[in-house]
Amino acid sequence: MSGEPVSGPSVIGPDDLERAVEVLRGMAYQHRLHILVVLRGGEATPAELCERIPAHPTAISHHLRNLADAGLIQRRRRGRNVFYSLPGEPTGKLIDDILSFVAR
Repeated sequence: MSGEPVSGPSVIGPDDLERAVEVLRGMAYQHRLHILVVLRGGEATPAELCERIPAHPTAISHHLRNLADAGLIQRRRRGRNVFYSLPGEPTGKLIDDILSFVAR
């Protein structure tokens, strides 16, 4: 190995490091990662997430709030319904990369 970084910035600032830690903490629970995997397939309501994830609705709500605080999901209200989704393709790629990493 040459000691050179494979890819990405060779120097990262403290603010970016803190943001990375916040994102990793935000997804560092089985149910939260499961929510992200489900949302990788498209937006869902909390009720739809409860049907797919074996957790109490109160726990799902708590995890959704943490994921939103970490910027890993976004919410959209339409009438009385709330829909959650990933905020963009970079988040989806992050989920894909994590799943690829554990599958190796």
